[in-house]
Amino acid sequence: MAEKRLIVQQAAFNQAAVDWLVENLHEVWRNKTVCHLMLAGGGTPLPVYQALSRQALPWDQMVIYFGDERCVPVDDPHSNYRAIMQALFPQGRPDGLRVQRMRGEDEPETAARAYEAILPAAIDILVLGMGEDGHTASLFPGSSALTETVRQVLPVIGSKPPPQRLTITPPVIHAAERLLMLVAGAAKAEAVHRALDLGDVPAALARAGDWLMDEAAASRLETHSTTTAPSGR
Repeated sequence: MAEKRLIVQQAAFNQAAVDWLVENLHEVWRNKTVCHLMLAGGGTPLPVYQALSRQALPWDQMVIYFGDERCVPVDDPHSNYRAIMQALFPQGRPDGLRVQRMRGEDEPETAARAYEAILPAAIDILVLGMGEDGHTASLFPGSSALTETVRQVLPVIGSKPPPQRLTITPPVIHAAERLLMLVAGAAKAEAVHRALDLGDVPAALARAGDWLMDEAAASRLETHSTTTAPSGR
């Protein structure tokens, strides 16, 4: 992957993300019969998934994975799986779609071991978001998981409730064939600067991917090596 910074107006953000996903999904399908897609939860990605749900896609040629999960039952309002599936498939899961969820209701170490056992060697498309503190997935500042080089999934304690979580680790991020980081809002501008210009927050693990940002999130970036994307269709 080669880093690309795409900056759009706030009103064009969701459509720009959908355009990126649709283009890259079809590029994967040109070479493979199945796309391994890993999704992030959170306030920025969910509206993108709602927009993506309106696209005519061959969902039976896809396997969906999750980058992190809260250790809660699957029907809990804090469940990433629940939120993502409701955003993507409000009318129900399409026929043939395969979904591999993290079992947040199970004992954390057991759930982490089980999930890494089913992950492919490399995710075809990895979608990530970033918090105001610069965390991505559930890799928070100061976490020992940030230095993991072997395990693909770990139980961690996050700095936001609910604290007990499961998360992918740096090896999964680095191995991804294509990566889209979604960041929106002025509240994340400092974290964007620290991730891309300074490299001192966890989201810097994703620097080699494509970063789609609205103008507010990108406002503190140094001016070099940025690209302004079209404002929308």
